[in-house]
Amino acid sequence: MLDNQRRFAPRSPDDSPEQLLAWRRRALDQQLPAAAFPAGTTAPSLAYLWATMLVVAVAILGFSVNADRAVPPAVVDSQLDLVSRLAAAIQTSARTTAEELDGTVAGRGGATDEDLLARVVADGGPWIGAAIVANADRRPAATRGAEVPIDLLPAVLPAGSTVAVTTPDDPMLVRGVVLDPDRTLLAVQPLTMRNLRLNPDAGHGIFMLTPGGGTSLMQGANAVDATHLPKILEGLPESTSRQSREVLVEEWSDRRLVVSSAPVRGTGLVVASVLTADVTEGTSAVTGLLLGLSLLAVAAPAFLLMRMFLVRPVRALLRQAKADACGATTTTRPTYRIAEAYRIDRALALTSGAGLAPGRRWRPTVLQGLTVAVVIALLWPVAAVVVTLRMPATSIPAQLVNDKENRAEEASSALGNALDGGLQAVRQAARSVDPGNRSGATRVIEGGLADERRLRALYLVDRDGKVLVRAGREPLRTTGPVPGETGVHLDPSVTRLPVVYAYHRVRGDGHALIGEFDPDRLLGLVRRIDGRVRVVDSELRTVLDSVGYQAFQLLEGDTAREVAVEALPGDTVSRSVDADGEPVLIAAAGLAAPATVAHLEWSVVVEQQVAALRLPQLIERRWTLLVAGAVVGIVLLTQMWQLYIFVRPLRRLAAVADRIADGSVDVPVPPQRHDDIGAVAMCLEICRQVRHTGSARFGGTIRIRGSEANFTKVLPRVQRPAATAARKG
Repeated sequence: MLDNQRRFAPRSPDDSPEQLLAWRRRALDQQLPAAAFPAGTTAPSLAYLWATMLVVAVAILGFSVNADRAVPPAVVDSQLDLVSRLAAAIQTSARTTAEELDGTVAGRGGATDEDLLARVVADGGPWIGAAIVANADRRPAATRGAEVPIDLLPAVLPAGSTVAVTTPDDPMLVRGVVLDPDRTLLAVQPLTMRNLRLNPDAGHGIFMLTPGGGTSLMQGANAVDATHLPKILEGLPESTSRQSREVLVEEWSDRRLVVSSAPVRGTGLVVASVLTADVTEGTSAVTGLLLGLSLLAVAAPAFLLMRMFLVRPVRALLRQAKADACGATTTTRPTYRIAEAYRIDRALALTSGAGLAPGRRWRPTVLQGLTVAVVIALLWPVAAVVVTLRMPATSIPAQLVNDKENRAEEASSALGNALDGGLQAVRQAARSVDPGNRSGATRVIEGGLADERRLRALYLVDRDGKVLVRAGREPLRTTGPVPGETGVHLDPSVTRLPVVYAYHRVRGDGHALIGEFDPDRLLGLVRRIDGRVRVVDSELRTVLDSVGYQAFQLLEGDTAREVAVEALPGDTVSRSVDADGEPVLIAAAGLAAPATVAHLEWSVVVEQQVAALRLPQLIERRWTLLVAGAVVGIVLLTQMWQLYIFVRPLRRLAAVADRIADGSVDVPVPPQRHDDIGAVAMCLEICRQVRHTGSARFGGTIRIRGSEANFTKVLPRVQRPAATAARKG
């Protein structure tokens, strides 16, 4: 270990006190840590100020971006979602029918052209007409059913693809399948879509656009004159992605046209929605500016208090500590208004001999001062939240309510079709099952389950409900006779999950084929709908819930129960306000179609969180709450930073300084952090060593790093034994 007396002794006895002091200062500065950002005491307050200014800029920008007068974004989003779902439904239907047609052609064997066309254009099938044409001259060699619009098809006949055309009557889809190198089979099916609840007051219309420029109004009304329609729909038939835009009409000052479109991929068809919507004021840029300025007005005093109670006292203390550690004479010592700084300076003054005049009896601590700064900084987010929560309730546009009814009906239709489809699959398999031939029945059941993904299990039961042959997973249905000849039923005795099954009697002796629906598949259907979807029975017990649930728990919410009860007979109802006048967006549709599932008496309730809608008032509220939350996070982070990195070490150092001020200079000052608090601790240790050992300690310290457990101890010079010294001499 180096001897500090030798290390820090003056180089020449002729050195003047000024030179000696300067030399000590240079030696001290080389050992003390240089607390650069983010290590210094200035870092937390500066980070708080910079982060707050960033939040202010983001808040002003966020309010300004949505400040234009326009149709509420929520209405635009709703129409874009509507056409996207319609396009997806048409695409799925077209793909399914195309696969069936391809399978029919592939399995034709040696059938004649007439027999093949008869199979394609079957009663109740999707294809209403078909023709076999020669590729060379496009002349039909055989036809059946409705005429195929060959003259509307592109120059190259579709082969293995589907194209959309607009006939004088309706738009149609034409599918082409190659029979041989010279002939192609063309099949045509009309475009159909489920009935929608369109708003007549908005002139809402759904159009189908084909690549050739054809336009067909499928449902609803035309909001503008037919002569202006091509201009409004310009460019949409060629679009390959969904889009939505607003169209200004000079004659309308408070309304605009909302045009949304989505392509049906693989067909060239485009689904378009056109309606008129009221224009509303956007978010207020003035409000955003006022929020930002008020936040800065609150952040400024909080920042100044942080500087006053932490940065300035530590800086002044460090300057004084360096002077005392170098042996400089201080005639006038700083006046400290912070308790910890005063206590440390009192210990430093013992070395200088200046002493401290007794000051005020009470001085605030650093923690108390920073707490006041935090309280002031938190006033703004608290006030912002209070003002936001007291804002007037938001009114829900009628178009959104109408669209929510459409979604409820869509969910009800999808669920009803899925249940009916499963029943039809069970019926078809039951026709081929022979209870007396177990091996044959097993093959039929396994084949039927492989083709029907909606079912988790398919099994044959006897008249008592005992399982004889099964495929798939373990049956969950309670053993017992089936309730009737055929249908869909919910097992009421199983309460841990909904056991919905379709059944059909195989023959008159009581045997029946049962298919249990997969609850996850049914949930997947309702989860496609935006918002929370719940399916409840007549007792308002939850059968399915798109966000997770406990099976058969009672439906929560007075408004939800109200619309569910009204919808049970098969109606569609909605609400935009609850009983307390608060805005809600909820709709319900009864499960009334197909007829095979109407006896279940289920209601499908679709609810949208109003707070998530992109309405101007709600956007302002969300931005305000977001900014308030960001400010709270910044303030708390700054306070924790200052508390654990600076306040606690400063308090520990003040406790050590009290011991030194009381005259106990035998225990070394434990090292602190490698920052300006640590530099003060090192200077205090030098002063303690000077008090304990002598003035040769000025300007130096033995250790500049470490922890509180690593104490510095000056060891005495080891005296060599006389015999050893004589030998070396």
